Amino acid sequence: MLNDYLLNLFRSFFRQNYGNSLIIKGKPGAGKTSFALELLNVVREEVPIHYISTRASEDPLLLKFPWLQEITSGKRSRNRETERISEASKINLENLEKMIEEGRLANGSHGDVTSGLVLNVEELLPELEYLYTFVDKNLSRNPLIVIDSIEALSEKYDLDSSLLFSIIQKDLVEASGANVIVVMESDGENKLDYYSDGVVAMTYELPNNFLIRNVRIEKLRGVSIGSSPIYIYSLDEGRFHSFNRDRINYPTSKISAPSSDIASQIEVPFGNDDFNSVLEVKNGSIPIGSVVVVHRKGKSTSVDKYVNLLKNNLVKRTVSQSRGVIDISSSNYESSRILSQCLEPEWMTHYITAEKSDRQSPYIINLGGKSLVEDFPTEVIDFYLSSSQKPSVYIFSTDFLEFVYGTAFYGDLSTLINSLRSNGIIFIIADDDEFEKILHFGTYVIHMSDSFGYVTVNSSPSELYLCSIENDNEGWPSIKLSIMV
Repeated sequence: MLNDYLLNLFRSFFRQNYGNSLIIKGKPGAGKTSFALELLNVVREEVPIHYISTRASEDPLLLKFPWLQEITSGKRSRNRETERISEASKINLENLEKMIEEGRLANGSHGDVTSGLVLNVEELLPELEYLYTFVDKNLSRNPLIVIDSIEALSEKYDLDSSLLFSIIQKDLVEASGANVIVVMESDGENKLDYYSDGVVAMTYELPNNFLIRNVRIEKLRGVSIGSSPIYIYSLDEGRFHSFNRDRINYPTSKISAPSSDIASQIEVPFGNDDFNSVLEVKNGSIPIGSVVVVHRKGKSTSVDKYVNLLKNNLVKRTVSQSRGVIDISSSNYESSRILSQCLEPEWMTHYITAEKSDRQSPYIINLGGKSLVEDFPTEVIDFYLSSSQKPSVYIFSTDFLEFVYGTAFYGDLSTLINSLRSNGIIFIIADDDEFEKILHFGTYVIHMSDSFGYVTVNSSPSELYLCSIENDNEGWPSIKLSIMV
């Protein structure tokens, strides 16, 4: 089953009981052709498909879509029927020129879509002659055709693109029930948008010099596009791939913990294997003494959820190996609830949280709120982690520290980091203002930001990744990273 929600949306659009036309428009390099061919790819086993290309060469496309060889028409002749059409193209063009000379069709101004002008296009355009034959042979089978591009085809025959689109819409879509995808080389508003059944606009942006591509559904007749019509996509290896907005769901019952054997005393498994490339670590482990700073950019609930999942995976992997965790972050209550729901009680004895209260618990450190250093003396940390193996993990978030200690916690945090890093790693979650002040602590830095409700990740200025969710066999979620291209 196709798990790409956006492509499934268009599959539903073309499965309706009547023909539909779709316009794909966007700036050069946005990936319009790749998107159109991917739409053909997902339905080619279900319905007859055809592709008209005005490209000088289709060879690069054939490398990505080898089945394209069997359905293209135009420049590439494959059998006698297409050869006959290609040979007839000069004659038909001469007929068009004759009509212009006789004044039956004004050169450079070929009428409006509402003018009522009737043309025998089968005699004028060889590509359309083939399409009419293709549709005729596949009536009632929901054939799908891609024309790439409408402007180039119009220019080839000196026809107004609106007139050409109107002929296709009325004859092939409305009268014959075919589905047609029209690729447009322009990205602005045009009158073809009004007459088509669906419109998508493809573009790309360069925030912080990173390439982020997005496709916006402007219209899709008969199909609900939901409340978020913008989708991020990538062109990895020249293939269109859009990303779903995944929900993060944790298991509702206990899961089995991995082996408690500790492989190394000098590093801590990070718990999120896809971050190996981001952090540039080979075995998924962070060396003891390291400080991982997670920059939570902007105010976004989506970013918050992914940051929490990143933290929860680190905690889960750590406590499952009987290592200790002290969580001094604003999300420790949520993490404690989720982990208690999913892990056996014996593993939770290694997870210690902190809060400003007088609640008595062997797994909660009560904070006085005067000084971070005074609240976490060595003897307190050793007491709470006495039953846990080392190295340990210490988690902080700057919003929680500011809430408890005010804005003057930076000096104490520096002192505490220096005393803790000898027997573990430190994980700090920082918002925008605080990040600049603690950046110098970071051995590793992870930036997480929101883009149209998606979450992107980067560490270096050269590569950007998009987050999605992948659940294991027991239903535990992890973050899957896809490089943006």
